Amino acid sequence: MNNEQSKFAMAESFMGALKSGQIMTLLFENIPGVYYFYKDRQSRFMGGSSGFARLMGEASIDSIIGKADHDFTPKFLADVFYADDQWVMETGKAIQNKIELVPAADGSLDWLCTTKVPLSGECGEVIGLAGTTRIIRDTESVYADHPEMRTVVEFVRENYSKKILAVDMAAAAGISVSSMERLFRRTFGLTPLMYLRRARLNAACRFLRDSQLELAEIAVRCGFNDQTNMTRAFRLELNITPLRYRRSFQKMPKLRGRRRSNERLQPGMLQEA
Repeated sequence: MNNEQSKFAMAESFMGALKSGQIMTLLFENIPGVYYFYKDRQSRFMGGSSGFARLMGEASIDSIIGKADHDFTPKFLADVFYADDQWVMETGKAIQNKIELVPAADGSLDWLCTTKVPLSGECGEVIGLAGTTRIIRDTESVYADHPEMRTVVEFVRENYSKKILAVDMAAAAGISVSSMERLFRRTFGLTPLMYLRRARLNAACRFLRDSQLELAEIAVRCGFNDQTNMTRAFRLELNITPLRYRRSFQKMPKLRGRRRSNERLQPGMLQEA
C-alpha cells in the first residue's frame, strides 16, 4: 500500500469508527443562527438539527420526520419549497443562498437564506437533498465593506410607508443610483426596489395577520398607495392575494412561538447571519 492509499485508508477507518451523523449534529448545533435539514425524494423530512425543528414550531426533530413543508407552512409557500426541492433532485444542481420571506411558527415573517444540494445513493442516483437555512441579520459583518448599505436599509425601514424612489435611497447614503444598485445585488442578491417592495410586503403581512383593517387602508399604510398595487406585489412575490393570505393564517392553528417577540424582524428589516 503506497502513501496515498494509506492516508485514504486511515481516513476511511476514522470515519467508520464515528457514530453515525455525529459530525453534522455537533457542527450545526453549535453554529448560531444556522439550521440544517435533509429530505427524501418525496420531499419528506428525514432529519435535521434541533434548531430547525424549533424553527418549524416543533420541540424535537423526531416530530417532523416523515412530514413535509405542507404540514407546517401555508400552501402558497409550501408549493414553492416543494418545487425548489424537486428541481434540485431532478437536475442534480444546487440552489444556493436563496433569500426568502418565510412565515414563522407564530405567524411573523422572517427573512431566511436557504441552500439546497442533492444527495446521491451508492449507485449515483439522486435520492434526496440536504439543506441549510439561516436567519438573515444586519447586526453582523454584512455591512463591513460597505457601511453605506446599512444607511440605505435603515432609510427604507423608516420610510417604506412613503413614496420612495431609487434616487431617494441613494441620496440617503450619499452614493449614486448605479453604485447602490450594484452594491445591493452584491450584498443581498436583490435590487433596491425589490427590497423596498418586500419591506412593504412584510409590513402588510403583519397588518393582515394582526389587525382587522380594510385592505385598502393597509395598502396606504404600507406604501402601496392603493389595494391594486398591493395585490399585484403579493401575487408577484408570494403567489397569493392579500385576502387569501389573511384567511390562510386565520385557518392555521396557533402554533408554538419559536422566537421571543423582541427577536422578531421589524418591517423592512433585511438581516445577514
